[in-house]
Amino acid sequence: MIPISVLALAVGLLQAFLLGCLLYQLFLALASLLPRSSLPPAEPPHLRFAVAIPAHDESLVLPATLARLKEQSYPSSFVDIHVVADYCTDDTAQVTSVAGAIAHERNEGPTGRKAYPLQWLVQRLLEHEPPYHAIAVFDADSLVDADFLSIVERHLRCGRQVVQGQHVIQNPHDSRVSAMAAVDMRLNNRLRNLGRSNLGFACRLMGDAMVFDTQVLRERGWPTATFNEDREFGYELLLRGVRAYYVPEALSYGQAASSWHQAEPQRLRWYRQVPAMQRRLAWPLIAASLRSRSLALLDGAIELLMPPYSTLTALAALNLAATLVLSVWLPAGLGWLGVWGSACLLAGWILYPVLGLVLDRAPPWAFRALLLGPAYLLWRLWIALLVRVRGDRIAWQRTQRREETHAPR
Repeated sequence: MIPISVLALAVGLLQAFLLGCLLYQLFLALASLLPRSSLPPAEPPHLRFAVAIPAHDESLVLPATLARLKEQSYPSSFVDIHVVADYCTDDTAQVTSVAGAIAHERNEGPTGRKAYPLQWLVQRLLEHEPPYHAIAVFDADSLVDADFLSIVERHLRCGRQVVQGQHVIQNPHDSRVSAMAAVDMRLNNRLRNLGRSNLGFACRLMGDAMVFDTQVLRERGWPTATFNEDREFGYELLLRGVRAYYVPEALSYGQAASSWHQAEPQRLRWYRQVPAMQRRLAWPLIAASLRSRSLALLDGAIELLMPPYSTLTALAALNLAATLVLSVWLPAGLGWLGVWGSACLLAGWILYPVLGLVLDRAPPWAFRALLLGPAYLLWRLWIALLVRVRGDRIAWQRTQRREETHAPR
């Protein structure tokens, strides 16, 4: 039987870990309030952009996406839109051409991951003449703000080599699930990306609204081909001294799954690669941060290793339950002091997303969506468990678009 003192020590260590994680997250939240560095004044444009869109059977959503990209305030003579129709069984390539974009059909090579067509297309774009200065990556359903490229161009002129725009969920009112996904994205943007960029750390690449200086891609290519290729690429770049910079003014609107059934394979795909990514990249990030005394590298390691919010909140609830049980055996003063501390810790984790929405000045519907928080948290824990059980048996599945689920019969 494990001695009570050992159990008490384990609970105390868990409580200290949870408190440290919460304080670090609150520190990043406060950093999101810091003033941002000013940009140079607008100049006559001279940077040439290639817009890269990987697409698999996306003929229903591409017309709106391409129409919005054609409305960019940045001069169209400096922008080419490229769509790779990857193993398509519909008329994605034809829809692309009709909309005035450049279609590339890919029907050979590995398939089943977004990274494969991106690698293939990026290599072609790097060989283009005249050469492009930057490549912007969007999803097939992205509705890009008209000033996106104009804003990003000014950041590139400042010497920033990788820029991450703000990805916004465009369909929060479709269902409670999409509303919660929109809240989740708001919190990621505000509490994770903005705070880190304000401190000079690297933000997380989100897969959409990413812009790369072509020199970075010439040196590194698109090296990752996992289900989490965007996030993994961000860590690879950070190890080589390139930090992704978050620009909230550069907006791109994308869709979220509107049901648990549609969202589950997407989340499984995102979570599947995380354990392998942690094993492969966490120690190199820590070692590099110690060698160079870089807080940005250390933050990258912390961000990679820190459990997700759902796991931390569940651990805080478990910690409270454990301290309640141990209070029966421990001296009354110390035991109940631990209970109150654990209760405050759990309250802190529960209120953390509320703080994020307040800082983000979120609309009322976002606060109402938090009422689904407990169910969403349990669902996220279920996804994490499925990843551990299924492992490599998780296969890629295409996420259904709103135009398909709401299409007229």
